[in-house]
Amino acid sequence: MTAIGTYQTNLADEIQLRSFAMIQSQWTEDGITLVDVTPGKLEPGWVRLKVKACGICGSDLHTYRRHQRVNISGTPGHEFVGTIIDGPAGLDDSLYAVEPFVYCGKCLMCSSGKPQLCSTKNMAGGAFPGGLSEFVDVPGVSLHQVDKNVEPLAASIAEPLAVSFRAVKLGKMSENSRVLVLGGGTIGLLSGLLARDTTTNVAITVRYPHQKTVAESIGLDTVSENDLEAWVKDNDPDVIIETVGGAGSALTQAVQHCSPSGKIIVTGIFHETPPINATRLVTREIEMIGSFLYGTDFGKSVALVPKYSREIELLQTHQYDLQSVSMAFQCADDKSNESIKVTVLP
Repeated sequence: MTAIGTYQTNLADEIQLRSFAMIQSQWTEDGITLVDVTPGKLEPGWVRLKVKACGICGSDLHTYRRHQRVNISGTPGHEFVGTIIDGPAGLDDSLYAVEPFVYCGKCLMCSSGKPQLCSTKNMAGGAFPGGLSEFVDVPGVSLHQVDKNVEPLAASIAEPLAVSFRAVKLGKMSENSRVLVLGGGTIGLLSGLLARDTTTNVAITVRYPHQKTVAESIGLDTVSENDLEAWVKDNDPDVIIETVGGAGSALTQAVQHCSPSGKIIVTGIFHETPPINATRLVTREIEMIGSFLYGTDFGKSVALVPKYSREIELLQTHQYDLQSVSMAFQCADDKSNESIKVTVLP
């Protein structure tokens, strides 16, 4: 097994850094392995973090299941927080959430306040190593300081919270909106939680009993997949947030169930082309909006973490240490474990 990258530290002694490699044709039986890397030079403008917590995202699971291309030299993990052990200002024990995408800042999309659409953006866990590591180098511009009263575990929810924040923002809801969230995972639950701040008419579809328990514990109405058609007939949702992706069945349902002149906000990542009734979109004047990443709102989401500390704790169901990363992925991939958000604590 070859090392996936090199890092350097300015601390007194060299630190052997351990990272993860997601291997395309050389996966271990468990699918992910630990490798040792030798510290290399810290790039100008970058800082080195001691990772304190890193969540496993649904998009990580797409790669784990081989639904999307695997970067053979990549270190996964883009939902992470840490403290600075090296950088322009030296050590800093403040906790920072990492905005995992780096944008050019010059293109038309960046200049118009839509950096998530930058065609040359790079990503932690993709173009450069991610947070499923003991230490990791990140651009200093990607750091957002976390409230001093927030623990690393809770703070690591900032990235999916930012995804949900943008989806709800694009929904342009009012207190009279009738919101249906499709998908009882992390993004769905956080989207419902944020939507609830605007309207009390929020329901979420759930597939598993533990999703129902958590959803109701954070104040959301729940709908089983078997009861969805009956619920729609009684409630006529005018904002639907799709958070499932995959084969696209939830998007098909969204088009089928959205009220005339309603909105569908799509956040899911699809590995198949979803079958949708385009004629229904037209004849009911349904607005379908893609919601990708966070726009310029990542920092706002970091600031929201303390407000939702109780709810976040309920979502973060499982934690593993770095040496148990294979078990962490297995747990996240198997909902019979009653997992929602699985987090690695290096």
